[in-house]
Amino acid sequence: MTTQFFYLALSPMGEKLPYFYSKVFKITYQHFKDLVEQQQELEAAFRVYNHQPEEYKAEWSVGTDGEEQAAADRNDEIRAWQMDETKIVRTINWP
Repeated sequence: MTTQFFYLALSPMGEKLPYFYSKVFKITYQHFKDLVEQQQELEAAFRVYNHQPEEYKAEWSVGTDGEEQAAADRNDEIRAWQMDETKIVRTINWP
C-alpha cells in the first residue's frame, strides 16, 4: 500500500482566469487504478459539496509523501497565481 498527499485544482473550461484549490487529500492505494478511482470519487464529492458545475477541468497534483510538503507545494502555486493580477484564486472548502 502507498500513501500519498494530493491537492485538487478546478479551473473553468475555456477560461484561464480563476483557479480553485482544495485542501490536501491523503490517499492510500495499492494500484494506480485504485488511486484514479479514489481521486474520481473525491472529485465528484468535492464538486457536489461546492456546488460546482461539470464544465470545470480537474487537475490533481503529483502526490508527495508528506502532508506538509503537499500543502507547501499548493501554497507556492497559489502565490505564483496571485502575483499575476489578471488571475483570481479562490480556495474552495472541504469538510
